[in-house]
This record gives sequence, structure tokens and C-alpha cells, in this order.
Amino acid sequence: MAPPRKHWLDRQRGLAVLLMVEVHTVDAWLAPRTGEGPLRDVLLMLGGFAAPAFLFMAGLSQVLGDAALAARGAAPGGRRRRALLRAAWLLGVAYAFRLAEYVLGGAWRVPGGWRDLLRVDILNVLAVALALGAVLLIGRPRRLRLGLALLAAAAVVLCTPPAAAWVHPPSRLLDYLYATYPRANFSLLNWVGFFFAGAAVGSLVVERDRPGLLLASGAALAVAGWVAHELPPFYAYQDFWHTAPAWFALRLAGVLALTALLQLAPARERGLGWLSTLGRHSLLGYVASVELTYGFASHPFHGALSMNSVLLGIAAMSAVTWGLAAAADRLARRRRGGSGAAVPGTASPA
Repeated sequence: MAPPRKHWLDRQRGLAVLLMVEVHTVDAWLAPRTGEGPLRDVLLMLGGFAAPAFLFMAGLSQVLGDAALAARGAAPGGRRRRALLRAAWLLGVAYAFRLAEYVLGGAWRVPGGWRDLLRVDILNVLAVALALGAVLLIGRPRRLRLGLALLAAAAVVLCTPPAAAWVHPPSRLLDYLYATYPRANFSLLNWVGFFFAGAAVGSLVVERDRPGLLLASGAALAVAGWVAHELPPFYAYQDFWHTAPAWFALRLAGVLALTALLQLAPARERGLGWLSTLGRHSLLGYVASVELTYGFASHPFHGALSMNSVLLGIAAMSAVTWGLAAAADRLARRRRGGSGAAVPGTASPA
């Protein structure tokens, strides 16, 4: 028997889309040295949960999707090949998106602008994470999969500071492992740890939701992260905002808490269908949030708005993104013959 659809997962994706729209709008449109204060800090802090949540949900969704295929009798080898093909497709999408940005954003007119095509971003990291999950986790017994996912997440987090301190010649391949802007916006270390944490949670919630366990785990991680932050650094190179295990623990604690709270919400879609619609089309939301905030169309707004104007911009961008998702939903229903059933979506902004 296939596991039931997790409506809270669509809603969590939808919330992550809204956080992504918010942080991209603030980053792209707020004028320098404008809006300094608690509101800006809160907006940036909340927006900082978007990427961890998407990676977490990608790992969780891969496990839940694999469980559904297994319940239908699909062989492990076929499921693994399917997951690898999806990862390869997403990697192609990542580079196609960067090519579109290169052309539409005018980087081709800038000397050396072609290097933007090779920059590692979240879609690249998601694609590699899905491939790693396919090889390491798909087709494994539930307990083994849970153990492997937890070990992989811990290994990623603990290896990040040494990798960041590693001095090596510039390499586009090693940029995937760890690099900073402008060579990379995201890297496997330590971001892929959120993916494996999500896969571990997916192994726990395949059969039933476990909000109590997730809340307790989130609280324990929050305490551990706070204690680790207060202690003297364990590593010679340990930047809190980029490599510290404490940062990872605190971010993951917030994602787990949100997952637990959404599991406790009523399962019915009444009043929350719009959020699920956003979540089912999170890849579209990602593309829209990047292109419409950083792209050529909004160029007059770049770094030019006050905080009040940016807040209006966030509301407008959220409405536009939802409208695009709703249109994609209607188009998908037409292709499916007018069925009112929920339209399957992407696992993340991927």
C-alpha cells in the first residue's frame, strides 16, 4: 500500500517559496544603508531558512517518492535509475537556467561574464544531492537508510570547516565541494547535509507523521547549536555563517520545528490550498523569484527602494509567483483531462 500524500509537505514547500521571494526581493531591491534595523535583520534571518528548507525537503521527498514506487512493486534498480535520471535532468536545468541568466541579464557584454555560467548554485547542489541520495539510500532497508542518512549528514557537517580551510589551485570541479562567491553561491559542504537530514526524517515519517519526535529533535539541536556556539572553536577555520556546525544545527532545528508544526495542522486543504499550489510548483517559484527580482525587467528597482517600498514589493512578488503557480496548476489539470486531483509538483526549487 502506497503511503498517503503528505499535504504538509506541499505547504512547507509553499512557505519556503514565500521565504525565498522575500529574501531575494530584500537583497535585490533594498537601497544600500537603507532600512537598517530589526525589521531588515528579521527579514534576512527568515529568508535564510529558505535554502535549508528546500534541501531538507528534497531529501525527504526523495525517500517518500521511493517508498511510493516500492509499494507499487518497482524494483530497486529501476527506482535508482529513475532517481539518477531526475538528478541528471535537474543538473541540465541548472546550467540552462544560468545560460538564460547570462543572456537575459546581459553578462555576455561584460568581460569574463561567461564565468557566471560555471558558478555553482542551489540547483547544482540539489542535483548532485539527489544523485548521492539515489546511490546511497534508494533501495536500502528503512533502518539502514536512516542510519546511512544520519551518518552522511554528520560527516558533511564535520568535514566542512577543514574543507573550507583547504588551500588548492582554483578548480571548477572542486567548487562543487566548497567555494565562496563569486565562484559559488552554494556548495555541497555543508548544504548537502540538509538533504541527508531530510532523507533521515523521510525514513521516519513514511508510515505516519511524528511531530512530537521532530519537535524534540529540533529542540535538542537548538540547544546543542547554542552550546557549540558558546564554546571555543573546535576547528582552526570556523566561520559561523558559512562552515560552523553550530550554524547548521540551529538552521536544521528551525526546519524541523516548522515540519512538526505543519504536521500538526489540519490535513484538509480548505483555506490553505493556495499555499499547497505554491509548493507544488516550487521550481517555477524559484525561477520567478530570481528572474523577476534580479533580472532585467526589474532593473530600475535594483538597490533603489526604501524598506516600505520593498515590503510592498515582497507582497507584489508573492502575488505574481502565486499567480504563475496557479496558472501552471490549471494547465496541468487540462493536460490531465480536467481532473480535480492534486497536481504532482517538484520536490524543491528543483
